Amino acid sequence: MGLCLRRSAIWSEMPEVRVENRTEGDLVYTIYHTPVGSVRSAVRTHVGRISDGESVEAEWMIKGPEDFEPVIFMVDNTVFHADYEGFLGHVRDIGGDGIVRLDGPNPPYDATDQFFSLEDWSAAQHDYPEQFARLLEACERRLERMMPLILEAPGELTSMGSLSGIYGPRQYEQYVVPFYRKYAPQLMEAGKIPILHAHNNNLRAFVDLVAQTGVPAVEAFTPPPCGDLPLSEARKAWGQETVIWVNFPETLFLLGKQQTYEYTADLLKQDAGSGRLVIGMTEMGSYGITDDESERQFKDGMRAIMDAIDDYGTLS
Repeated sequence: MGLCLRRSAIWSEMPEVRVENRTEGDLVYTIYHTPVGSVRSAVRTHVGRISDGESVEAEWMIKGPEDFEPVIFMVDNTVFHADYEGFLGHVRDIGGDGIVRLDGPNPPYDATDQFFSLEDWSAAQHDYPEQFARLLEACERRLERMMPLILEAPGELTSMGSLSGIYGPRQYEQYVVPFYRKYAPQLMEAGKIPILHAHNNNLRAFVDLVAQTGVPAVEAFTPPPCGDLPLSEARKAWGQETVIWVNFPETLFLLGKQQTYEYTADLLKQDAGSGRLVIGMTEMGSYGITDDESERQFKDGMRAIMDAIDDYGTLS
């Protein structure tokens, strides 16, 4: 019944960094030359079942302690510019068919993982704590430079970080909750609705910490059987005023239209009376449609969701 797209209203550059690209077979290397040294990353193309034009990371920027200095320089050298007209152009194109969600700030702690493989990122915090701390501080400085442009940008619904569950509640409480406590009020004072993308399947371990973030909306919330946190428990922890935006598990479509209808009806009954429930889908959407049969199942599933909303969506 509506489409939501994400779009940034900012672009960035690193004026003192020279970027070089080189292709060797199915590997595409990107080398970043800075005044304090060079680092490189690589992606692998032509990777079989992954869609045409897509690639996977094969090499990350930070592979050892010598790579921190160039990356920290790059972070500090990042300059941001407004692209408000580009954002508004998307708003005009969508018109009344949906909304365009503004790309907002991400926690600096989460931003550090863009330079490492997951294994190296985890190890670096223990093996090179001083260098990692300096990288985190640089990401915090970069966010401070970005925030004025985000606060002034058009757009009301604003993405604000992601809870992926790749690290534990202790790190989330130490590094991430303070980010939300600081910046969520600023976004709301600027007339925006910050929304947390919480797509992890172990959300029960974070349920009380999410309540501490102060965000008014939680999106990509995936209930059982794919996630471990029932909607009723989430509502109890986060309160009646929080918008809970459900990521509907499309795998339920395989069980048939009737079971999809009953599952949706149960969700609506669990949250009866809140007036703060959205049912949608994240990036999966129609990816599972590969033939006539899967298209039929998808259409039946979508119709079952709509039928249940018609029947139970006004419960009070």
